[in-house]
Amino acid sequence: MNEHKRPSKGTSSYKEQPGGVRAGSGKDRMRSDKGRAVTGKAQEERSRRQNPDKLFAGRKQAGDSRPAAATGREHAEELRPGDRIVVTVKRLGINGEGIGYYRRKAVFIDGALPDEVVKAEVTQLQPKFIKARLLEVEKRSPDRIEPPCPVFGICGGCQIQHISYEGQLRAKTELVREAFSRYAGLEEVKIKPMLGMEHPWDYRNKAQLQLKRKGNEVIAGLYEAGSHDIVDISGCPIQHPQVNSAVEKVKSVLEEMRIPLHKENGAKDGVRTIVVRHGFQSGHLQVTLVAASARLPRQDDLIRLLRLTLPEVTGIALNVNPKKTPLIFGERTITLWGEDTMEESLGDLQFSLSPRAFFQLNPQQTVKLYESVRAAAGLTGRETVVDAYCGTGTIGLWLAPYAKVVRGIETIPEAVEDAKQNAARNGRANVSFHTGAAEELLPRWAKAGLTPDVIVADPPRTGLDPRFLEAVLRTKPNRFVYVSCNPSTLAKDCKVLLDGGYAIQWVQPVDMFPQTSHVECCVLLVRE
Repeated sequence: MNEHKRPSKGTSSYKEQPGGVRAGSGKDRMRSDKGRAVTGKAQEERSRRQNPDKLFAGRKQAGDSRPAAATGREHAEELRPGDRIVVTVKRLGINGEGIGYYRRKAVFIDGALPDEVVKAEVTQLQPKFIKARLLEVEKRSPDRIEPPCPVFGICGGCQIQHISYEGQLRAKTELVREAFSRYAGLEEVKIKPMLGMEHPWDYRNKAQLQLKRKGNEVIAGLYEAGSHDIVDISGCPIQHPQVNSAVEKVKSVLEEMRIPLHKENGAKDGVRTIVVRHGFQSGHLQVTLVAASARLPRQDDLIRLLRLTLPEVTGIALNVNPKKTPLIFGERTITLWGEDTMEESLGDLQFSLSPRAFFQLNPQQTVKLYESVRAAAGLTGRETVVDAYCGTGTIGLWLAPYAKVVRGIETIPEAVEDAKQNAARNGRANVSFHTGAAEELLPRWAKAGLTPDVIVADPPRTGLDPRFLEAVLRTKPNRFVYVSCNPSTLAKDCKVLLDGGYAIQWVQPVDMFPQTSHVECCVLLVRE
């Protein structure tokens, strides 16, 4: 799900990454480059990612007089920005970069792949590492492919689209293995084969795209890394075709009606974001426009044209967000037409989703992940289960038919209310959800006599609160099931549990977001 701390999974202000994960585009559905807002710098970066073995030669032909490869430097500390170095790439980093070593110092190179020998230009020198820019691939990985996305390396979403899918799964597995070696001191850990996708495209059920106008055309996309330029990602191949189609139709309506966009010509109101969600099982389509004001210009005509252009839409909403904030949604949502919520399901669970409600972005892989959690929990129908960091309660609800009692803990009140409604809707009478911090409620329950057999935790990327880990070690459940979207914090937290008397039985990696460097894991720890 990136390295920044995210709110817990149930929060309505949750900012999707990858797990938040953003996306590129593909050959089969990608429209032409017409209208794409791509800067000269971005064009160069795209060329660098797609044709790294050609770029270096091109620079030399142009008379580049910068220093040659700095092979004569005896120590990494002698390097200077602009020096060129030759690096053998050993592995993939958590953000999709290639990692190698120069004079025993780690070098991070975007776009480089494991087992490649590359020429790179030093861009940044830090006490513990070097950052460098890929110039030329001298020895090419057999996993390197031509990325299908014309904005790969620019939009910042698909960090590893230039790796074959088999290569992606191997690299992500090694990323998990490296994390346990580095942070938990485990050279041997049982890592099950990665659960990948047969078709690693079309999997995202939701798009949240920023808007700007270029001439008469409305551009919908994502901010280029480190700038306020919007990169058009129309036709993104990791998003469901229904989502892409709906985005295009909403854009066409905004264009035709000349609906003002946020900050266009200095305007403070206007539409700032399009949010489209498609129900894979229900077929429902939810469209939400995020704007700074509670009413849009020509709103009634806009609704009529949206309904005419999108006959499949089941609900149209307006979310009001007047604040200057990186969060997509504001606190107020107004239903303009149709249903307040859309229906969707996971397995036999039914959900009603408001525009701000969290729901997993890749339902197909979510089922695989939750089944891994169920296998790890080893339930027989007699167990008491605590579901910590439970968000809207999906894991607890998934486990409920196989347990005696499930108690969920979540800090965000709105998420707890959603979880309670989900439990009632699905007839899960043996589940209860509680507002509070897991590190506070768990000890309180234990003092009152609760002895959980299984604790499941699915925290943010920042990992488990140290106080929660202490509470787990005092409570001593037979099984601890850790669901993580960050191998580094996962391994660090597991080290605490290992030192406290637990042993790792197995690690099950799940490829929730193909074409990105993100990897989800389910780990079973058993008290010795």
